[in-house]
Amino acid sequence: MTKNSEVPNVPRWLETDNPAPVVGFLMRCLHLGLRQAMDEALRREGVELSFAHFAALFGLHYEPGITGAQLARRAVVSAQTMNAALRRLEQEGLVVRRPHPESRRADSWRVTREGERQLERARKVGDEVFSRMLSGLSPDEVEQLQSYLRRCIAALGTSDRFLDSDYDWDADEEQALRERSASLRA
Repeated sequence: MTKNSEVPNVPRWLETDNPAPVVGFLMRCLHLGLRQAMDEALRREGVELSFAHFAALFGLHYEPGITGAQLARRAVVSAQTMNAALRRLEQEGLVVRRPHPESRRADSWRVTREGERQLERARKVGDEVFSRMLSGLSPDEVEQLQSYLRRCIAALGTSDRFLDSDYDWDADEEQALRERSASLRA
C-alpha cells in the first residue's frame, strides 16, 4: 500500500496516521481533477463539449427520454447546470426535447444522430483520460477500487440513488420537501 508521502504533490497536512478524515477530500480532488482533465482533453481534441455536456449526452444515450432533473441527479450536477447544458445541446442540434409522457411539467430528452457522433468522439477522449487516471493501478486494483467505492456509497445509504437506474428520484425529492416543510412548521 502506498503512503501519502510516497505520492508526488500531496500536501503535508494530508500526511496523517488516521487517513479516514482525508478520504472525502481526496475523492473531491479526484472528481475536480477528472473534470478538469476531461475539459482540457476535449478542448485539445477539438470536441466542443464540456464535461457537463458529455455527461448529458452519455446519460441520454443510455436512458433516452428521461427528464432533465433525472439526468442532473444521475450526472451529480445541479438542475441549473444540466438545464443550461441541455439548452446548449438543443441549440446545436445534439439533443431534442419532447413533452414527457408522464408529467406535464417535465420535458423528455433524446440524443440526435449528430449528438451520437459527438458523443462517440467525446467517449474516445474520455477513454484516454480514464486510462491515464487509472494507469498507476493494476487491473485487480481497479476492480478493488470499484468495489471499495461501491461499498462506501452503500455505507452512506445512497447506493439506490446513485447506482440504481430504477430509483424514483422524483418521489425521493417530494419526500425530502415534505420533511423539510414539516420541520419548518414544527
